[in-house]
Amino acid sequence: MASNLFGLDIGRSFIKVVQTDVSRGKKILTNCAAVPTPIGGIQSESPVDLAKISDAIIDCLDRAKINLDKCAVSLIESQVVSRLIELPNLTDKELFAAIHWEAEQYIPLPITDVNLQYKIVSRPEGSAGGKLNVLLVAVPKRVIEKYLNVVRNAKLRPQALETESAALTRALTRPGDPATIIVSMGAVSTELVVASDGNVLFTRSIATGGLSLTKSIMAEFNLPVKQAEEYKQTYGILEDKLSGKVAAVLKPIMDILISEILKAIEFTHTYFQKSQVARIVVCGGGAYLPGFSEFLAERTSIEVNMGDPWADFSKEGLILKVPGQGSVYAVATGLALRS
Repeated sequence: MASNLFGLDIGRSFIKVVQTDVSRGKKILTNCAAVPTPIGGIQSESPVDLAKISDAIIDCLDRAKINLDKCAVSLIESQVVSRLIELPNLTDKELFAAIHWEAEQYIPLPITDVNLQYKIVSRPEGSAGGKLNVLLVAVPKRVIEKYLNVVRNAKLRPQALETESAALTRALTRPGDPATIIVSMGAVSTELVVASDGNVLFTRSIATGGLSLTKSIMAEFNLPVKQAEEYKQTYGILEDKLSGKVAAVLKPIMDILISEILKAIEFTHTYFQKSQVARIVVCGGGAYLPGFSEFLAERTSIEVNMGDPWADFSKEGLILKVPGQGSVYAVATGLALRS
């Protein structure tokens, strides 16, 4: 049946919307669109900036021809505190009673100032002994209120607020997939998500994105931003392009990302022996950087795939008009697929 809500991804650089239709096991992309995020973005505290975000959302919906007013909305990962903790093998009732006290030890904010949710990621086999792995997710109440106000001012009715990591996991992994690291490179930051069996095991937001790469090219070759962007998109980190000069500039920045990916792999190996990372999935605008997937595969010795949230969608209609763009809409698609 047609979904009764759409996905709204309020990103740092672009606002994206996706509407899907899922019936009888068939997924269809019915509407999607993207518009630039106004300067200041959702992280601004200025009422003027936030009003512009609401206007941009309205514009995006008009372009997508979405008439629904119910939506699921993404929360920028850096505004969320996520912690995976180990606890004794408590019953659900015991865990509910203990979780707030436990959370105070791990959440660097007053518990009274956040909206706290938790999810059991794994439970030891048998009725006694072993440890629970529980994912805590805390969002400042002031951040939630800001998102709700912005979305409501766009004449919409938000049905859920969800982290980017949760939406990416839903969009890019399937039951039975091996433990996966999702690398979502945007303009301003890169999000790392370790996912297994539909659960988020680990998240990390890195302040390195496509703009960092462009600025490095601008500084090294004394180029204006438009030409530096063209260099990045044409030569990337390919050694056989332009004598590897652009690659030499970008690789030190990419090595920062590699270091964080290796830490995520080590974390997963340490805490989840049964969930060894077997693949990396890349998405976001930065995923199209020439040589990016090959570079990750070489440095990590792990299989790397381009993330396509529309891979199992019906290949008809709108998908044929936006070929290869599914990766950019991964968060919005994950939101739209909420059951």
